[in-house]
Amino acid sequence: MNIRFFLFAGLTCISLSFLFFQIVFADELVLNNGDRLTGTLIEAQDGKLTFHTDYTDKIILDMEAVKTIITETPMEVRLESDEVLVGPLRTEQGAVLVGGSANRQATVVDWERVKTINVPDALWEGSVWFGGTQHLGNTDRMGVSFGAEAVRTSEKNRWNFSFLYNYAEEDDELVARDAYGLLKFDQFFTRRFYGYLAIEMLKDEFKELNLRTVVGPGIGYQLWDAEKGNLALEAGVAYFSEDRTEEDEQWFTARLAARFQYQVLEWMRFTDHLILYPQFESVGDYTLRNEVALITSFGSSWAIRFSNIWERDSDPAEGVKEDDFRTSANLQYTF
Repeated sequence: MNIRFFLFAGLTCISLSFLFFQIVFADELVLNNGDRLTGTLIEAQDGKLTFHTDYTDKIILDMEAVKTIITETPMEVRLESDEVLVGPLRTEQGAVLVGGSANRQATVVDWERVKTINVPDALWEGSVWFGGTQHLGNTDRMGVSFGAEAVRTSEKNRWNFSFLYNYAEEDDELVARDAYGLLKFDQFFTRRFYGYLAIEMLKDEFKELNLRTVVGPGIGYQLWDAEKGNLALEAGVAYFSEDRTEEDEQWFTARLAARFQYQVLEWMRFTDHLILYPQFESVGDYTLRNEVALITSFGSSWAIRFSNIWERDSDPAEGVKEDDFRTSANLQYTF
């Protein structure tokens, strides 16, 4: 009898505990039309709120459609003054009540003062990819390629980093070996307008380039920035330095660039990054680099990356062609 009683009491406590945690840790939205959603508030910014429920994927709502937000879990509320309040919150009639903590009492602020909810001050994202080819038979060829890119974005600035390496042998003879890197810093003056400083480096034995270094400042404008994609245009000046096998060269150029990204489908993304360097001293001479990629996802973080890189030098070294094309397919991991 006692054993049955204790078993019943234990199961009852466990059931009540699960129910308690379900109630305590569920966030709730009340919409203007009276609908209620229960789940987890992920984030809110730019007039949009992202919410997750147990029965649907992420839901993105217009803030104007939301009447009340109630969370039991702490939220990070960033104000227009960049002050950050952390605690469970409740909104009502244009005001936000942020629960208190050990070091702070509960705080009430106007909703208009809230910049973001649960959006980190700086966001990291990036990817790495690797590909290889091997031909046996009439041609004995082996090649590998590796790439990585990372972006750190905050409200005031953005860092961009990318690196590419390519190596190939044919019949035990080296036929390709090159490395490319880009480091770029953007300082936002407004939400769309920014200044930048970029450094670009290229090493390619088969272009007789021991090292090409391009560095310079400029300005950029985020012409289009939406959930589906973005387009940025840039213009500036750059110092061009080429350490060549036979003769070194240095000159100043303009720098014109465009970066485009579009989410074609939920599992397919298209990107294009174009950089053009027209020379000041020699009109008509220029250097161009255009990298196009089609990224098809097949998992939460994995994708196949198809890319084509077109490099053009209107005045190449003797014995080097003006145009250079490289097409590759790589396995990509996104973080």
